[in-house]
Amino acid sequence: MPVLASPPMKWEDTGAIPEAMWCKTLEPVAAEPPFGAALLQKLGLPGLQVGALDRRHPSCLNTDLCGLIDLSLTETRMDRIFRVDGEAYFVQMDATRPLPFADAVFDWVYAEHFIEHITLREAIGWLREVRRLLRPDGLVRLTTPDLGRYAAAYAAGDQAFFAAHSARLEKYGFPPMETRPAWMVNQIFQFWGHKWIYDADELRHAAVEAGFPAGGFRRCAFREGRLPKVAALDYELRNDETIYVELSA
Repeated sequence: MPVLASPPMKWEDTGAIPEAMWCKTLEPVAAEPPFGAALLQKLGLPGLQVGALDRRHPSCLNTDLCGLIDLSLTETRMDRIFRVDGEAYFVQMDATRPLPFADAVFDWVYAEHFIEHITLREAIGWLREVRRLLRPDGLVRLTTPDLGRYAAAYAAGDQAFFAAHSARLEKYGFPPMETRPAWMVNQIFQFWGHKWIYDADELRHAAVEAGFPAGGFRRCAFREGRLPKVAALDYELRNDETIYVELSA
């Protein structure tokens, strides 16, 4: 029977560059961090999207650990801002290290299905850095696979949830998945490069440990939130398995 493979090796090891890393043009914009409020305001970038790669949006500064490469074989470099295809801005950075920005430079930070790719300790450190970057009353919107949804489906014998999620991923081009309940629960821990899976309480714990006020934690629905333009970034593909939360600085 078909089994979902574990995440592939890095492209440097395989010699193949993933399609998501290609773009048409890369234009260097800024190369000397920390990047301050004046530069980001000049570029029209009130927000930061973490883990963007091929889902770049012109309304914000997009980031990813993976870099980009254009048709002239120009590549992004760590902690440098590039304009991509003349319409969006991108910086390649390691979110587990100090972020290359001055204090209080963003109104909002958005991260979809990113936090589960780093350890809990790294996530708390990253959230502490994100809090540093936010202006007063700034907003963080996080989305991640919902451990509570998986556990509830497993406990209730909800085969329909697992089958529907598998079919949805296959429709979007992912390899066919098993739908046995135990297998489906295991895959959120063992595949995709995931390192820590959250429910609402675990996300609240990480946020409070990072210095966010407990009263500023709010659970939201898909594409609903305090800032509609930020909530609109939610990706429909995974909304059946996803928990949505917002943190206020």
